[in-house]
Amino acid sequence: MTTCKRCLLDEHYPAISFNEEGVCSLCSSDKSFVPIGERALIEIFDNARTKKREYDALVPISGGKDSTYILHLAVNVYHLKVLAMTYDNGLFSQLALDNIDRAIKKTGVKHVFCKPDFEVQKKVYQNMLRYTGDICGACDIATKANIIKVGNDYSIPITLYGTSPLENDSFVPDSIQDISRFKYIMKSAGNLSKRQLDDFLIYPHLNMFVQSFYKKIGRFSKEVRPLFYIDNPSDKEMGEIIKREMDWQDESDREYSKHLDCIAEPFTNYIRNKIYGYDRRKCQYSNMVRRGEITRDDAVRLFFADNIEEKPSNYSEVLTHLDLNDADIEKALSYTPLSYEDHSSKLNRLYSHIMKHLHRS
Repeated sequence: MTTCKRCLLDEHYPAISFNEEGVCSLCSSDKSFVPIGERALIEIFDNARTKKREYDALVPISGGKDSTYILHLAVNVYHLKVLAMTYDNGLFSQLALDNIDRAIKKTGVKHVFCKPDFEVQKKVYQNMLRYTGDICGACDIATKANIIKVGNDYSIPITLYGTSPLENDSFVPDSIQDISRFKYIMKSAGNLSKRQLDDFLIYPHLNMFVQSFYKKIGRFSKEVRPLFYIDNPSDKEMGEIIKREMDWQDESDREYSKHLDCIAEPFTNYIRNKIYGYDRRKCQYSNMVRRGEITRDDAVRLFFADNIEEKPSNYSEVLTHLDLNDADIEKALSYTPLSYEDHSSKLNRLYSHIMKHLHRS
């Protein structure tokens, strides 16, 4: 198998190619991250303040590193009036819940905790895992819907996301956050009513065009990703900052924590690697190499320490938590990538095509 000489990616990664030196197309075309600029970010914040709402910004927080850092920036650095919110995906680790509690106490902000119908949520996860090997997309869909709703309920002009440049190129090729695809899979499973699904989705007919239009006219909060505007600390430095400022705690047994907020993350990463041939951390370590945060030797060491080929230590715990069995996992592992793309939203595909064209221009 061909593996990049500079990062960890190999030929399993979608549409990857290698030059004569054995360097992958992501590394050979990689451009150093250049922030949009703090001035532009401050202008967004100043504009939000001019709305004179009860809150300037909504900050979704999961207890993980990025979202906690965003809350720190919003409150302690940029002094915004913040409402924090969390969607209970039913899979929070106790460490993440404790981190959320400490961050809220440290900043003194109001915090909204959104709780769904957990039986519906569990069936959604079961269906998505059996049919596609993935539950993260369904979790993302529900989380995003609840973020939008809280922003609407409190008339908050902007929502600050913790999405990081470090996550670039770490996603699967399937449209796992597409609502049309999601509804088709749920209909195929046949164990949830339309009303249950509509309640779960909150905005069951939402697509990228509608969402973009609603953000333009102010019906939805403007989405802002501060980590794309400013010079980011390294992953390790970020952890040190929020430990000091937010009483944040990391996993004690890992040099680099990733998604400590979700007990199912090691499980889903294991399944993802089996289906696609690569996992999130391989992509993220590769990005860290490109950004100069770690060497390739460090990345190799960290990746092998993750032991992604072996079932995670809490594998049986997650199966029990989701009421799944080995037969369900066998079905999940038989999934062929892109099987449901024909059932994704045509409007979303058109929107993505237009945006890619505009970006190239």
